[in-house]
Amino acid sequence: MSLVLAVDGGGTKSLAVLVDEERGVIGSGRAGGCNPQSVGAEQAEQALAQAIAAACQGLPPGAEVRTAAFGLAGVDTPRSEEEGRLLALRALSAAGVTAAQVLVENDGLIALRGAAAGGRGLLVAAGTGSVVYAGDGERYVRAGGWGHRVIDLGSAHHIASMALAAVYRSLDAGHPDTPLARALCAHAGVEDLYALLDWLYLPETGVDAVAALARAVGAAAESGDPEASALLQSAGRELADQALVAAGRVGLLDGSPFPVFLLGGVLQSSPLVRNALLERLRESAPGAEAEVPRYAPIYGAVIRALGGPGALSERLRERLLSAAVLMA
Repeated sequence: MSLVLAVDGGGTKSLAVLVDEERGVIGSGRAGGCNPQSVGAEQAEQALAQAIAAACQGLPPGAEVRTAAFGLAGVDTPRSEEEGRLLALRALSAAGVTAAQVLVENDGLIALRGAAAGGRGLLVAAGTGSVVYAGDGERYVRAGGWGHRVIDLGSAHHIASMALAAVYRSLDAGHPDTPLARALCAHAGVEDLYALLDWLYLPETGVDAVAALARAVGAAAESGDPEASALLQSAGRELADQALVAAGRVGLLDGSPFPVFLLGGVLQSSPLVRNALLERLRESAPGAEAEVPRYAPIYGAVIRALGGPGALSERLRERLLSAAVLMA
């Protein structure tokens, strides 16, 4: 048998599938999140090993997988990529699985590979943070996703930060009581902007708590506040400009059609952000068309483990796409 292993290791879940190049998916396993930045290195390794061991239950004794392809959360720099590779190797060893080749990349990249079935496409994800991936089927690039201390354009944290800056500018100008200020204070459970400032700098007020203020901006926009609406539209346009940079680097702006996949809580919940992003994208990329992903991110790891979309025979492709675990 010629076997490959694909792993999608995210912040909330780990999924592994074992693929036989003749029969398709022959095993799968799930476990908890494996981002070392949130769960720690030991728990991350345990989760990955658990998912891999379950997927490889039917692996014959002494058998080796040809390639193990991992998409891992937190793989953002050369250093973290090497750390991710070491994590993958430890998890394979703990699961009793050996692989001739181990490939590691960010889980956002396998999400694009999977959604676009290995072809052309643009993935824009905006939740607490944001990131963009673009690919032409052979070359893939990333834009953004450098974290809140740099700026994650169009993310919940970015929207909250813009809103906070706006209400404190209003306070400086002598206008402390605006609809946006009231919405932010109500969300934080405080009376005024001075109490909100105290809340912001409490040790327990972390990144996620600040990012959650984006919901208050959305609520203010829905109630008719033009300032909140303008902030959300600005966030969408800035995220689109970042996406266009990535799209241009891989030749997606040549006028040919390509799918755009929108992921994350901000883009799912805010029509203002989503519509502003798509409108700006289409100004420079008429071929951009929003699509709902048909395939799960793990399919992207399968494609990479097999050697790219060109390595899949039609028969194998059909067998793979009959497996529910690979469908979105």
